[in-house]
Amino acid sequence: MHTGRTRRAVAAGLLACGLSVGSIAVAVTAAAAPAHHDGGPVWGTVTSRIELNIRDEPNLRADVATSLSPGDQDRLECKTHGQNVHGTTWWYWLRGARGWANAAYVDAEGHVRDC
Repeated sequence: MHTGRTRRAVAAGLLACGLSVGSIAVAVTAAAAPAHHDGGPVWGTVTSRIELNIRDEPNLRADVATSLSPGDQDRLECKTHGQNVHGTTWWYWLRGARGWANAAYVDAEGHVRDC
């Protein structure tokens, strides 16, 4: 096999295009970076199959402040521990809905800070 010749040909082609193996690695790494590394807002999407009750406190006995439909999005302000629901005690404070939703029913698009 002519692997040395093949590598030289690929390297020559990359250089002709103004690229190097290092710049390809940087481009791939940059594309895979998390979407919220800059501290910007983190959005969550409701994943429940029915209306999700948004609570006044992070537990199922708290009053219902409002509800969101499956697929609705809201900004996740912060997270805290509360009542365990389907194996998770994390609850998100939803900025627009002004209430708490358990993380079992909300898909966060990035890291949510602690309250």
